[in-house]
Parts: sequence; C-alpha cells; structure tokens
Amino acid sequence: MFRTLIIYESTYGSTEEAASAIGRILGPSRCCTTGEFPEDGREFDFFVIGSGVYRGRLHDRITDFIKKNPWLRDKPFAIFSVSLSPDDGRRALSEAEKLLGGAVHSATLGGRMILERLSDGDLEDLRRFSEVAGIEIKDYDLFDISEVIEVALELKEIRDSLMTDIDENELRESIDEFLRSHNTCVLATCHDSRPRATPLEYVYDGESIYVISEGGEKFAGILENSNASVAVYEDYTSMSNLAGMQITGVVEILDEEESERIYNLRGLDTEAMRNLPVDMNVIRISIHKVEFLNSRFREVSAAAKHVLWFKEKV
Repeated sequence: MFRTLIIYESTYGSTEEAASAIGRILGPSRCCTTGEFPEDGREFDFFVIGSGVYRGRLHDRITDFIKKNPWLRDKPFAIFSVSLSPDDGRRALSEAEKLLGGAVHSATLGGRMILERLSDGDLEDLRRFSEVAGIEIKDYDLFDISEVIEVALELKEIRDSLMTDIDENELRESIDEFLRSHNTCVLATCHDSRPRATPLEYVYDGESIYVISEGGEKFAGILENSNASVAVYEDYTSMSNLAGMQITGVVEILDEEESERIYNLRGLDTEAMRNLPVDMNVIRISIHKVEFLNSRFREVSAAAKHVLWFKEKV
C-alpha cells in the first residue's frame, strides 16, 4: 500500500480543514499534528506538510519539526501554507523549502480570520498592527474548498507518478489482459451537475473502449462534456484479492462508417443492426489514463496500485 502522511499545525482550524480534505482525496493517508507523529511515520511513502502563516512565518512547531527531522530531505514531500496573503504564504514556504532542500510541489491557500475566535494576545497584536498600518480590523474568509481540492488533485497526480515501479510494458500487458477478459463496465458522465453512472457491455480494441447503446440520459452528459470515466472491476471477495481499474478518457459518438467497424469487432451482423426498429449509437471512450489496483501486483512490486498514461499528459 502506497501511503501518504499529512503533517500539519493549525491554530484556528483552516489548515486542519485543508489537511483533512487533502488526506481524503489522496488516501490511503493519515493526518496528524507534529505532536501526533506516529512511531512508524518514516515508513510512509509520500509526505505533505501544511501550516498556517503567523506573522509572516510558518507555525513554530512545523519549523521545529522540519529542523529536527532531516530525513525528510530523502523523502518525496509537498508543502502548503494557509494565510490571508499569498505573498506571505509563498515567502514562508520558500524558507521551509530551503531547510528541506526543495519540495515536489508547494501551494498557497487562502485562510480565515474570524475576530471572535482570536486569542487575546493575537487580537491585541492585530489592533497594534492596524493602528500602525491604518488597516481596518474585520473578519476575512479567503478559504476556498475548491482551491484545496485542486491542490489535492495536483498532489495526487504527483503521488501517482511515484507509485509505478514495474515495467511499463508489463503494466500495459496486464491492463490489456484485464480489459479483454471482461465485458462489463460502468460509464460515468455528467450533465449540468447531474452525474450519471451506467452499467454497460463493452468491447476493447487495445486503445479504446466501445459501447453500443440505443440511447438514454448518459448522452446528455456525452453531448455536453467529452470527459468521462469508466470503471471495470472484479467482484469483491477479500482484501487480498482486489482487482479493478478506473479509466479516464474522452468520449465521442461514432459516425455510421466507424460504427460498422465496431459491429464487426463485436461479431454483430452489420445489415441486421441497420434494420433494427430503433437507431443504435456507438460510443468510443479513448483511453488517456488507467489507474489499476490489483493485489497480484504485490508479487512483483511494492505497490498494489499502478498508473499508466495511454496518451500524453495534458
């Protein structure tokens, strides 16, 4: 299992909220403060460090943790800050990266300042600062969960790129074998914030998945948004026998000439398909990315999950 450890410090809650969301998206993961760092913490595979920015610096406990744990330099890690000023956040991250020798990714996130939540000391410091700077004291809420999600998804791609430790040709052969040995998938599309997941029979030609359909609500999503996801999987029997994949790709509806090729691929009579009482549609999902979880990979790899790009990353 390729595991992620998120280490954070949060005085008023925003950094904790961001760390929790990132952990859920990256999973399998664990979130902890520096004081909760687990005994097996060094054995995690990927690390994310998060901190609020206080008086232009990361939380003292995060800085101390970085200084006391030089082994982090040899681990893949990312770092993020939460603050009211992106410039302050970037400067604070820059100082941390100097201590760590660079990160695979760094990000600044907006934070919150709710006056009634501030400690007496922080509130007094803020009042003194406002008098000198001539800035009005008021509540600020720059925390945006959509920004947190984007950062988490970026980190997921980086993390996934570190997971593949078996030969790409072997991985591709395993993916081809799995897709050819199955014939049922779930196609997920979305129209106007209305998601649709449809179980369908498919055929695979080595590059794309094809579905023959008489129609349905899934086409609302296909016509509006060409991005789609497909799941193909084995029935669950136990944690030691897992096999399934999530496919990301571009979906399109084929014209009549291309559709005939898929009818032949499926072993269907082209003339009979033309003479059906209703029109049939052939959908092609051009595969861009496959995330393949297979417990059998453990026999040849350190991880059960591997990622392969069929198309160049965009």
